[in-house]
Amino acid sequence: CCTGGIAARTVAVQGLRCFSVDGAESEEDTHEIMFYAMRHPAVITLREMYSFGLGGNHSTRTLLLAAQFLHEELPVRLARRARELKKLPFGLGDTASIKGVRKLYERSFFRIRRFPKPNTPELEEKFTEMLEDIKNEHNSVQANIARGLQELSEVRVDIYSQPGALVHDGMPFDFSTFLDRFYLSRVGVRVLIGQHIMLHHPQDGFVGIIQTNCQPAMVCQHAIEDAARVCDMQFGASPEVLLEGATSTILPYIPEHLHYIFFELIKNSMRATVERYRDSSEELPPISVVFAEGEEDIAIKISDKGGGIPRSGVHRLWTYTFTTAGSTAEKLAEVGQEGRGGTPVMAGFAHGLPLSRIYARAFGGDLHVMSMQGHGTDVYIHINKMGNREVSVP
Repeated sequence: CCTGGIAARTVAVQGLRCFSVDGAESEEDTHEIMFYAMRHPAVITLREMYSFGLGGNHSTRTLLLAAQFLHEELPVRLARRARELKKLPFGLGDTASIKGVRKLYERSFFRIRRFPKPNTPELEEKFTEMLEDIKNEHNSVQANIARGLQELSEVRVDIYSQPGALVHDGMPFDFSTFLDRFYLSRVGVRVLIGQHIMLHHPQDGFVGIIQTNCQPAMVCQHAIEDAARVCDMQFGASPEVLLEGATSTILPYIPEHLHYIFFELIKNSMRATVERYRDSSEELPPISVVFAEGEEDIAIKISDKGGGIPRSGVHRLWTYTFTTAGSTAEKLAEVGQEGRGGTPVMAGFAHGLPLSRIYARAFGGDLHVMSMQGHGTDVYIHINKMGNREVSVP
């Protein structure tokens, strides 16, 4: 049954009580979130997830064990983020968009907490359906965080931004570090949920969302096609991209993460290249992607001749507020239009590069940028080989 003043709607589904809640509505609800937020997330590695899914062969017992683990684990991770959002300084947590994100996390927390322990196949199936719904509800979190920053800048003229921080009365708040932590946790939650959902829908060559023989060069080729399509729509042209080196390298990995990284980086390189040469009689110089396999990781270098950026601006690339492609507010408006059939956003959202680094770092990799103003930019991606080092799901 419900505790405290939680606003809940109870629906009978074959004897199962399902709850739809609006977040923390009472002091008791707030205390419950605080209690779970003080707990530490369990340590689980990508390798363990892979071995568990592979060895379980999608059996009923495997699915029940996974569901029961998530039933205990996800509230801890959601509560920690909800409490952190509520404690944001300078009124950032009170902006409509950030408050909406916090309520979303609280609502997801209570939906899982109020769900019975999934100890039967029927309950496990309903629990998985709920997790899929929660995952879909959280798709808009990134855009809403960016909107929250925009809303704050519009209503609080006494707060200004400096690289990586918000400042009020001379007191800085390291917002980029907060967002690094927030998004790293978000990646972990979505990996855990996505892995469990996909164990219900086995695909050849996959263990959940982990592809057994993931070929980074092939994922990169798909990202190139997607980026070229967006670039062509925006500018009417796109540069060629050449793949070189150890393109046949394979490893167990999550291809969705690699696609995000490749798409964001190649999209940036394409835009920089087209903007530099669109008034020139010269042909667009190609973008180079070089793959190399080492003992510990796979390294990828993406090189363009788009003119680069000033050395003083390189550290600002990771601040979630820096973009070389116009107003974030304008791009957020374009995001809404895109959802209604408008042109996809080419650049300017300011989260693409730091989020790419988050995806790379989530499982032991990394991402670095080296730029030569007047020539171009090199981006180095390192992908940790899953079998070589134990890296916890964030």
